[in-house]
Amino acid sequence: MMKLLIIVLGAAMLLSFMEPMMGVGHPPCWTRWFSSDNPDEPGDIELLVELTHQFKGDICHKPMKIQVETVDGVPANKTGQIFHLYSNTGGFICRNDQQGSGKCLDYKVRFQCQCNSKEHLY
Repeated sequence: MMKLLIIVLGAAMLLSFMEPMMGVGHPPCWTRWFSSDNPDEPGDIELLVELTHQFKGDICHKPMKIQVETVDGVPANKTGQIFHLYSNTGGFICRNDQQGSGKCLDYKVRFQCQCNSKEHLY
């Protein structure tokens, strides 16, 4: 039993030493809001690949989450609109032809990344 306790304590100490180097254990951080498109034809398109190209260094390679709101601050899931794409790895697309009103609202997006993950930024 004592050997097991020593092994567990040793592993915990090693992990606490290695954690900062691996980027593990840092709290997630949100990027700033991005709105690079407006809801003209064919709709409002905020693709991750285009945003990372346009705003180099502001978004990590592999975001953990995406948050979408109208530019007025209404959460996307409270608008009643249909979304073609809503993905942390792809971005966001609202297509006008899928809306009962015929037009998407104007949306903004932000992404959750691991804090202190400079090596993962574009």
